[in-house]
Amino acid sequence: MKRYLLSLLFTAGLIFGLRAEEYLQLVSLEATSGDKAVFISMGQASKKADVEANAVKSVFYTMFYQGVPGVAEGQPLITNENKLYTNSYFNSTGRYKFYVAEVTEEGKVQKESGQYRGQYRVTVWIDRLLRGLETNKVYVSARQRAEADAPVLKPTIMVVPYKRDGESYAAILQNDFDRRVAVGKVQDGFNQRDITTIDLQGKLDAVKRRAAYEENSGAADSNDKQLLLTSGANVYVTVDINKDINPTLGSRVSLIMKAYETSTGRVLASKDATPYNRFNTTATDALCAYAVNDNLSAFLDDICRALQQTAGVVIQFAIDGASSTTFNDRFGPNNYALRDILRQWVRKNAFKSQFHLQGITDEAMIFDNVKIPPVDADGLPMDAAQFTFLLESYLKEQQGVDCTTRVDGDNILVTIM
Repeated sequence: MKRYLLSLLFTAGLIFGLRAEEYLQLVSLEATSGDKAVFISMGQASKKADVEANAVKSVFYTMFYQGVPGVAEGQPLITNENKLYTNSYFNSTGRYKFYVAEVTEEGKVQKESGQYRGQYRVTVWIDRLLRGLETNKVYVSARQRAEADAPVLKPTIMVVPYKRDGESYAAILQNDFDRRVAVGKVQDGFNQRDITTIDLQGKLDAVKRRAAYEENSGAADSNDKQLLLTSGANVYVTVDINKDINPTLGSRVSLIMKAYETSTGRVLASKDATPYNRFNTTATDALCAYAVNDNLSAFLDDICRALQQTAGVVIQFAIDGASSTTFNDRFGPNNYALRDILRQWVRKNAFKSQFHLQGITDEAMIFDNVKIPPVDADGLPMDAAQFTFLLESYLKEQQGVDCTTRVDGDNILVTIM
């Protein structure tokens, strides 16, 4: 029984026996460099041999429960306390040691009022620590809070007619009145719901003026695909029409709508928009409006819901034709292969690490679906252009990789020089 009580007391000491008075919490951030943070910390102990360890633990204790200016906006890191986990940093488990890169003494340890005191410079793997705290759900980062509070981002949509074999968008808009009307009514419906749309006819006129679009059946598919990719629309919606004209029962028009993610071609939503009622008219525009009014709201909800789950960009890395660089060449302070540097950056920066690597060849490395975060580290909306800027800055400034970038809609093209 006595042994059992001693064992129980020992276990309780491991879990609850944190003595905060040992940690002076005289901690300041001196500098940050890459994924490291350097702190100045004062340590105190009744035994000289324990001063350094207490100074290091004081860094973690202060960050956890008091906050250090310069780290996580100066707020305490522990937002969801779990004593079994957090106390393991300070008891005999010594979890803090996994995150300490270096400790150096700043002057001699001195004895004052029966206690030994000393000042130390403590270098911590800060990014690794924050990820560990996040994983164990005791810390909620500013990025996580911003993502949770971020409003649902509305997509930019281009409405296009459904194409049959050999057709082009330009020819349909010119020659098919019914499908032209259907496209216009669906686009009007999105506009009335404050959704930004890109007008297909306006886009066609613009690319024709730049001589970038040819109206011939042989080039129709490739030209229309390029038009979509460079449109700036996150989503394109195809619209087909089926007229049901009955002089006795009345008339109605069905719209067959399908939404695609522009960058990846993923189907986001589909809808057979058929009005329940029939109407005493054969006017195509009025019948299309009835179908839009009855069905577009639910269709848009489906698109937004799917985008939250699957929205992504395509990132294509290519080696410049005049360059001797390969994806096996080594760069950066850690001398990692370029292919590993690129994959690790995407893995770390994709939203919840959601990405798919399509493949690697001698000339290209393609991620065909990378989900970007809805907001950046500052809580501001993230888009493909900002995501590209962060990638280019990282490669040039931290890894010494010379490159150029280009953004076409949701396609990011990176050329390694």
